[in-house]
Amino acid sequence: MTFKFFKLIPIIILIIVILSILFALYRTWKIQHSDNQKIFLSGKLPSPKLDGFYKGSVNGRDSLSWKGKIFNAAENSGVNKIEDSERYKFKTSEGKGLQDKNIGVLKLNYNVSGNPIWLRTLLDEIVETEPGVYLGKIHLRIIPGLPFTIGYFNLER
Repeated sequence: MTFKFFKLIPIIILIIVILSILFALYRTWKIQHSDNQKIFLSGKLPSPKLDGFYKGSVNGRDSLSWKGKIFNAAENSGVNKIEDSERYKFKTSEGKGLQDKNIGVLKLNYNVSGNPIWLRTLLDEIVETEPGVYLGKIHLRIIPGLPFTIGYFNLER
């Protein structure tokens, strides 16, 4: 009985991996067809470069521990403001969107020394939707060439 169970472990793991990928693909598809996606596509590369503190919110709620992002335009970098501390550094660059290759975005790459391993798979993309108002999209890069989109956030000057 025990031997049969151990033979099933790789199959169970494979099923969990496949189901996780299918869920991530569904979530990405759902997000890519949301109202926020329409707003994101109408946005443009932020200009001038973001510099200083920008208040953050998710789904219009700003009661989270995440307060926003602090950008350093001169060093193409930044950090998240969480409660009273600064954590999770990122490097900024300009480029085309991972999923939206027809628009220019500001990319926030968390694959930075000192960040936890789980965070290094994230890439945020930001567009300006109106003066001083920005919409960000969060991507998870686990499988090379197949980014999963997991949500949106807002930033305001």
